[in-house]
Order: sequence, then C-alpha cells, then structure tokens
Amino acid sequence: MHKKLWFKIHLYLGLTMGIFLMVIGITGALLSFQKEILWLVNKDSYVVQVSATQLSEKQIIDNFKIKFPEAKVRALTINSDPTSSVVINIASNAKGKAGRRGINYYINPYNSEILQNVEGAKVFKFIEMVHRGLVAGEFGKQLVGACTLGLFVLMLSGIIVYLPRLKRAFFKSFTFKFKHKGRSFLSTMHSALGMWVIPFYLVSTITGLSLSYHWFSDILHSVTGVEQRAYKKTTDKKPMTQMSKSTKVKPELASQKVQEMFDLFKENIHDYSSVNLRFEGKKGVYTFYYLKKEPLHYRARNEVSLDIRKKEIIKHDEFSKKPLEEKLMKSIIPIHTGEYFGRIGQILMLLAALTMPLFTITGFMMYFQRRKKKMK
Repeated sequence: MHKKLWFKIHLYLGLTMGIFLMVIGITGALLSFQKEILWLVNKDSYVVQVSATQLSEKQIIDNFKIKFPEAKVRALTINSDPTSSVVINIASNAKGKAGRRGINYYINPYNSEILQNVEGAKVFKFIEMVHRGLVAGEFGKQLVGACTLGLFVLMLSGIIVYLPRLKRAFFKSFTFKFKHKGRSFLSTMHSALGMWVIPFYLVSTITGLSLSYHWFSDILHSVTGVEQRAYKKTTDKKPMTQMSKSTKVKPELASQKVQEMFDLFKENIHDYSSVNLRFEGKKGVYTFYYLKKEPLHYRARNEVSLDIRKKEIIKHDEFSKKPLEEKLMKSIIPIHTGEYFGRIGQILMLLAALTMPLFTITGFMMYFQRRKKKMK
C-alpha cells in the first residue's frame, strides 16, 4: 500500500509536470554553455589581432566620444589578455532591465575600431526566459518553481518505489540491459538512469528553488548565516522616470579621472584577467569589479573601492578570502549550471539536463503501455 501510494504520486506528477520539466531541462542544457557558444560565434567581437602598443583607457574613451559625442559612457571593461577586446557600456533610453543594462560596444584596444555586435545574445535571452518562466510572466515563474518542487518529490517517490531493488541488488540497480524488451527495458532504463542523475537534479532543485522563491532563498541564507541583500522592488513608472532625470544632471566622469583610477588599480592589483569600472561613484569613491586570472567561476568577482580624491584604495574585498558558506551563496547560478565544479561538473550537469526528455518520454511510454494492457 505504501509503495502503491508513492507510485501513484510519481505517476501523476510525471504526467502533469513531465512536459514542463522536459522544456526546462532542454533549455537548461542550452544555457549551461551559453558563454562558450557566444564566444565561438562572435570571435570577431571578442578577439583582436595584437599589433602595436595598446591605447590607454583615456584614449579609448576619447576616441569613442569622438564617434559618439552624445553617448554617456557608464562603464569600461578591459582584459589582461592582449588579444581581447575592451567593452564600453553606454546609457540606454530603454525601460526596465534593458535600460539598466545599457548598451555594450566592443572596441579594438589598439586602434579604437568599433567591432561588430555580439550575435545570438537575444536568442539566449529568450531561452533563459523559457527556462525561468516559460515566457508566461509571473505565472510562468511560479509554474517553473512548482515544477522544481515537483522534481524533488519525483526523485523522492522514485527512490521509494525503487527501494526494494536497491536493497536487493544495490550496484545492479544502477545498470540496465539492452536485451530486455518492451516495458521491462523502459522501466529498468528509467530507474537506473534516474539513480545516476539524482545528485545532479538535487543540486539543480535546491539552487533552482533559491532562484525561483524568495522564501527558499531566505531559508538558505538563514541556515548558512550569510547576510542577504534586500530585494529590489522597482517599477517602470515613477521611480524609473525619477532615476532617468537624476542621472541626466550628473556630470559625466572625465576620461582623465578614469585613467588615473585605472593606473591606481594596476599599480596595486596585478592578478586579474578582466576588470570593470562603473562610472557611478559616491562622494568620489568608485568601485572596480575584477576576476583573477584563474577564477573559480565567472561570478567569483573581487571588489576594489578607491577614493579618487585621496588617490588611494580604501577597500579590497577578495572572493577567495570569503567564508565557504558565503562563497556558496554567491555562487548559486554557477552551482546550478555546474560551472562551480569546473569543466567536468559543467559537462555532467549538461548531460543530466539532457536526460530530462528521456525520463518524460519513457514515463509516458510506460503509462500508455500499462493503460493499453489494462484495457485488454
């Protein structure tokens, strides 16, 4: 009776959420190597030919302003790799997230040539919207969150249903034979592969719930003892209008000041692969965000705050020196994609995501075979 109940829970959850989980799995697999795919497709934007001495940050900004005198430069990103382009971010008139992100221009640091725009970013943005909310607004986000919870119950119920075999032949429970036919083959393959991917799905479920639900994120922060930033509650009406008006009256940061800050940064920080300076400071204090040459992952950012008036660094917050629990909480997305565990972890998480359609398809096949047998 106990096993039958869990079997029905597993069955009905799979039937109702299987299609959604399949879509989430496929889109998640595509997103897991988003940066690598974009880099391959857009080498002409990211990679430049090394020639003479690189231009200074001041020269790059000044040359850009000659071409786009009306543009308001908000940030500059440079790389230690001499073959990498630099990125200038300018203010955008768009509303919402697009306005906050601004517009990126990829620049050749040797001659200030404007490189071609990155292609494919909008495609991946759409894939991300499908993955996180099925392109259905707030309802879609809640549905994805519910499916993530459902996946946890599917794993639990699957283990309980499969428990007798696990007790009887633990190691054989992780294998299946192609000589089996029909429903027997589907069942053993479905169960055996399920045992292999449970650790990866468990990681995806925990991190996914944290990304979907504030209450679950609060629980994780409470358990780890890591302070959480306040949620951003923005509207695209009055607050955004006020923000746009306030930013227009602020004078743009002079390129000479930018050069002085980059010089100060380079004098003190040598182990960096990329560094970003946002031209939005408070009382003369500006913050650099940089990645080390061998970062744990792309979100392992370090912060350097400097006072432009005193020309000194007043704060240096290194990711590697944070407590483990804080590193983990700041790495939710890299853990979710597997990047936190290196290239092998990223590939394994990709393969686990790609098996989601297999579970959905085999689950439906077994259901219809079982139903057909009962009707005879």
